[in-house]
Amino acid sequence: MNKLVKGAIAGAVGVALLLGGAGTFALWNSSIGVASGNVATGTLAFGTSTGATWTDASPGATTTTFDPTTQKIVPGDVVKLTQTVSVSATGKNLVATLAYVPSSVAIPADLVGKLVPTITVTKLAGDATVTGSGPYTITPVAGGTTTFTVVLTFTFDKTLPTGIVGQNESVDLSGASFTLTQVHS
Repeated sequence: MNKLVKGAIAGAVGVALLLGGAGTFALWNSSIGVASGNVATGTLAFGTSTGATWTDASPGATTTTFDPTTQKIVPGDVVKLTQTVSVSATGKNLVATLAYVPSSVAIPADLVGKLVPTITVTKLAGDATVTGSGPYTITPVAGGTTTFTVVLTFTFDKTLPTGIVGQNESVDLSGASFTLTQVHS
């Protein structure tokens, strides 16, 4: 047999072998499990610790007590709603904003810009930090619960136009609310 015929036969046998074993060709492989533990989510909760209290902080006020159900304010008055709140927070990179919700108190059109709400937040106890001036930024350090005093101040501007603008109006302050919203640091 000549070399050309022998080479063609050897090539054909090689191709046949490759085609016949096409379904069994495999590479070595291996796998291993990693003991990595669990991934758990953190928490963010907001609540009140005590009932709210009202005070009259008006310049020259004869008493600091204020009862919004029976007393009426006049231009120049300043009344404060003080509420103790608790923030429970755990989680890496957790940061939240604490803010007053302006839409929670419906202010009549002729008092808009004249009855001005502002918020202040002060930490009482716990490891979280508070920064800002409304909205406030709450950053837990090790987690757990931190208590804050939230003061919502309503200042009735004394520079109302002349006449009866703003008289005999009703502003339901009982709906005043705050939000705690998580933001990523």
